[in-house]
Amino acid sequence: MKSNKSTAAIHGRKDKAYRGANYPIFTSTTFAVDKSDDYDKFISDQEEFYIYSRYSNPTVRNVEEKIAALENAEDAVLFSSGMAAITSAILAFAKKGDTIVALRRLYGMAYRFLRDIVPNFGIDVRFVDEAELYEAHKSSPHARLYYFETPINPTTDCISIERTVKSGRKAGALTIMDNTFASPINQNPIDFGVDVVVHSATKYIGGHSDIMAGAVASSKELVRSVRESLKAFGGCINPIDAYMLDRSLKTLKVRVDQQNRSAQRLAEFFMRQKKVSRVYYPGIPSQRSYKVAKRQMTGFGGMLCVELSDLNAAKVFCDNLEVGLNATSLGGVETLVSIPVLTSHIKMSPEELKSAHVSEGMVRISVGLEDTDDLIHDFRNALTKI
Repeated sequence: MKSNKSTAAIHGRKDKAYRGANYPIFTSTTFAVDKSDDYDKFISDQEEFYIYSRYSNPTVRNVEEKIAALENAEDAVLFSSGMAAITSAILAFAKKGDTIVALRRLYGMAYRFLRDIVPNFGIDVRFVDEAELYEAHKSSPHARLYYFETPINPTTDCISIERTVKSGRKAGALTIMDNTFASPINQNPIDFGVDVVVHSATKYIGGHSDIMAGAVASSKELVRSVRESLKAFGGCINPIDAYMLDRSLKTLKVRVDQQNRSAQRLAEFFMRQKKVSRVYYPGIPSQRSYKVAKRQMTGFGGMLCVELSDLNAAKVFCDNLEVGLNATSLGGVETLVSIPVLTSHIKMSPEELKSAHVSEGMVRISVGLEDTDDLIHDFRNALTKI
């Protein structure tokens, strides 16, 4: 039976030994076999056979199955961080001589990985803007991968998943999409034809600013390739962290639903503030990508961005909050604010920042679960200090 999101996030594997409400933590790094011939099961990649936790672990496997269900995927694999998931997924499929078409507007570290490290493997990376992405099959007809994210960090602009997938298929390329900003609750890229979905599970899936994790969801065949990459690069998640991720999944739907509602109210509040020159949020009808977001998202998310006059104004605003925390990361129960040029998008040239639509006065806001009226009061007070 296919479950709805809330049910799929709560109910996974069952503790058959003691019927505990929570699936157990298997802390073992190694698992014994009854007889040496049993290793044939490992050699033949038989499921439900565990020998070493870098390869697979029952506690981890429970969460992988849940994330696959939430993303409407056949399978998923967990990592120790979002970047471990991103890098392992890309390098699982791209090899020397291949071309990767990547959206120019990406999370800063993902952009720098593609800019600075991937070319060392003899892989050509071609950065494109939104319009070029939809037509990349013409300029890069033999591309191996398309890599993009939507909503985009930090502006929350939305890229058409359908148009990107259509171009990728014409080029015969795999499409890899970062779905972190939306979470599996607000958006399921696989439903629109994306081949591989990646997450920084540290963010909404973890949701409490206490777990570092990443995830890749796709078909069984493609996940098998990514898992081989995991085995080699070693970015495996600790079973205790996986257990905490399982705990977090149980409240994912209710958390994201509330964050959606609060973010919408806050976006509307900031739209009325004279000291805010621009508000970025997919749920605002006047936004350029509103119609795109409406088509592919079931909720507009808990991320928004405001633009102030300059870097100093952004610093004063962030430094005078009492409820919101001036901290990087996102997706937690606490409201976090950050200045992209000082955090997520550091070590980028002025030209690169301009291409990413990132300004010095921009403040990214990850809306938490505090009372929305308290957040509005806090933000209004901070604006008066500018």
